[in-house]
Amino acid sequence: MADSINPYPELPEAGPQERYGVPLDSALARRERLADRYDIDFGKDRVFPRLVEAMLDEVPEGARVLEVGAATGLLTRPLLEKAGHVTALEPSEGMLRRLLASDVADSPHLRITKGMVEDLLHDQRFDIGVVTFTPRRGVGLYQLLMELGVRVSTKVVMLLDDDGTMDWAYLARSASVQGFDVRVHLVTSRDEDPARRRRAVLLVADVRRWQPSLAEPMEDWALDARELTVPFPPPRGAATRLVRYVLSGGDRAVRVVTDARGIDRLYGNLRTAVHRLAREDLTVRRTGDEIQVVRLPRGGHEDASVE
Repeated sequence: MADSINPYPELPEAGPQERYGVPLDSALARRERLADRYDIDFGKDRVFPRLVEAMLDEVPEGARVLEVGAATGLLTRPLLEKAGHVTALEPSEGMLRRLLASDVADSPHLRITKGMVEDLLHDQRFDIGVVTFTPRRGVGLYQLLMELGVRVSTKVVMLLDDDGTMDWAYLARSASVQGFDVRVHLVTSRDEDPARRRRAVLLVADVRRWQPSLAEPMEDWALDARELTVPFPPPRGAATRLVRYVLSGGDRAVRVVTDARGIDRLYGNLRTAVHRLAREDLTVRRTGDEIQVVRLPRGGHEDASVE
């Protein structure tokens, strides 16, 4: 495995959990399980025509594209129709078998590579990086952008889930602080029935004026979140009181920590309390031994959609 590029030589390399934002082994194992279930249609629940159009608008004719997380090739096909060459990067052997068995694998303009961005050789360069629904979360998204920033010449295009976690908002803020020019589009499908509409985030980071050597050291992703400790066993009504506290405050996110013996129960209670009291304002997610209560972004998605 090639050494990864650290844009900040004075800083220590991030550990596996900090680098990817998720437990890497479990994320790859899940990808292998999904490979046994899907063919070329893997990811179709996330992909819709308007999103593909918005993605392709960011790709100039004839560009050299690095597709990160190509999976079975659902988005590789439209990228090949516009790009001059696509390097499809995928870490899962199962997904790669599906991709190699598809008709897109015969394209002379496609190179299929096993691995992650960190595995690429240091001298490999591309015009554009396209990230397609990576499982990385939190600071892992930031680390991925930094890795891509030194490998592409124009921009990084990220397709991200609009799942209420606001990872994309924190990523845009942190990238802007580091000197990237960042644009964010909230893209909505054209379904007439609101209940069937799908949404995704298209984040574009322009790297042409970004200078890694001048970037400030990364501020801790966790600084965006206040940490609250809940004792074990949790007091009666703790989840309800915590949700009301977050609603009454101005925090964008709160990190909730408790004894490992009580995290499952507390997580379930918080999900119930948020659904009952603040389903339009808050969301709850669990990352390892930590629970996060995150404020949902305000503003109409349809008004912010890419036309």
